[in-house]
Amino acid sequence: MNNPIFIIGLPRSGSTLWHNIIARNEEICRIGEMHFLTPWRKDFRHFCKKHVGDLQNNNNVKKMVDLIFSQETTPGLNAWFWNAELQRVNNNDLKEKIYSGILVSDRSLGSIFKIFIENITVYSGLKRCCVKFPVYPSHIPQLLQWYPRCKIVHITRDPRATSISRTNDPGGTQQLKRKYPLITFLIQKIMIYFNVAQYCWTSRLHSKYKAIDNYALFRYEDLLAYPEKTIRKLCHFIEIDFDEKMLTPKAAQKSSVTGKRAKGFDKKAGTRWEKVISPFDKLLITMLTKRSMTKFGYAPNVHPIFSTVKLDSERISTLE
Repeated sequence: MNNPIFIIGLPRSGSTLWHNIIARNEEICRIGEMHFLTPWRKDFRHFCKKHVGDLQNNNNVKKMVDLIFSQETTPGLNAWFWNAELQRVNNNDLKEKIYSGILVSDRSLGSIFKIFIENITVYSGLKRCCVKFPVYPSHIPQLLQWYPRCKIVHITRDPRATSISRTNDPGGTQQLKRKYPLITFLIQKIMIYFNVAQYCWTSRLHSKYKAIDNYALFRYEDLLAYPEKTIRKLCHFIEIDFDEKMLTPKAAQKSSVTGKRAKGFDKKAGTRWEKVISPFDKLLITMLTKRSMTKFGYAPNVHPIFSTVKLDSERISTLE
């Protein structure tokens, strides 16, 4: 397997929805978030450093594999892949193949990563996989080094939407709020401007990598406004056949605004943030990210998703 598909992008950009769309193709093995190389949180590197030790030691390799398959909660292994997907196919034969493969490899992060995703793909009876990894675009060079023929799908979303979503992210911000209830307002503001900084940073990375043949940018709002057109473009890039089932993907993550899982392509998800953002935050985020949005080819406030949602609302009001 030398041409996996990687979905990358900032948190709350709709990666689960894109992942579910591709997974509707029955020839693609869906591999969820691994937090393998993820900055600002405990990832696989943290797990190896704190709980395993030097992997050149055979005993530590066995310790690592045993911990991964133990179903115990271990810092660095808190992602969906380790907690759910790997356990779904957990058996002694797969465990032994992964252990043996690591023993004869150079035991680098790249080798370990490849051994896991390739064995899971083969075990699933498929030859190609789609991995929601890593979350951040800074690891593109490593992905290209590991898999020169891979396809990198970089997803992006309106930074005002992701900023608001990050303030209610159940996987991060909500936990901080519960831990430090007295500074909830400060946590929200820090998360908003942290997201702005990340967005501007990834726009520069996009400018750097956009000329690479196996890299392509896709906008969340384009997907909601023109589902079939955008999905056909995606299929062409990752070199798979378009399937009508891709137009009916499984529900994505819960909305940070409504708390509900939207089915299909909810156009309102592209503009719902406008109802909860303050005028000051909207103005400031727009000013700080306007150049970066231009780099991503996104025109704030004039994208068709805004007019489409408005027309749909007016049509419903007329019918009522």
